[in-house]
Amino acid sequence: MTTASSLQVKNPQANTHVSSGVSDAGKIDLAVLTLNDQGMIRDCSRACEQVFGYPPEELAGRHVSMLLPQLPDTDLVQEGRINARLAHLCHCAVAFQARRRDGRCFASELFINLLGSHNVVVLVRSLEASILGGGAFAAMPVR
Repeated sequence: MTTASSLQVKNPQANTHVSSGVSDAGKIDLAVLTLNDQGMIRDCSRACEQVFGYPPEELAGRHVSMLLPQLPDTDLVQEGRINARLAHLCHCAVAFQARRRDGRCFASELFINLLGSHNVVVLVRSLEASILGGGAFAAMPVR
């Protein structure tokens, strides 16, 4: 199980270049995902196609780490609450690595809330108008 301390992206420019929600090209950069507490995607918004390159019907039943590679072994829910460290990183607007269908990675900001007792809602907002190459991110070491 990975602690949320390993999830932060080392990218000092990521938090300084935040888009307004719609980029200059009219591209929506906010996707909404509904997950079960094990991280499996139950539902997602149409914007997932623009943000990640996947239509919503292709994402249902897959693990969120497919889109957010830093979350493969992270417990999203602990003792009936959102993982405290993950919630803190999201609250502090820490950049997370996100991956498009074509494999390209980009900086994103996450907002995570518990919905009921076994569902998690994750909002993923792209922090960059242009998608960066896959080598632009390095995960923080696990502590």
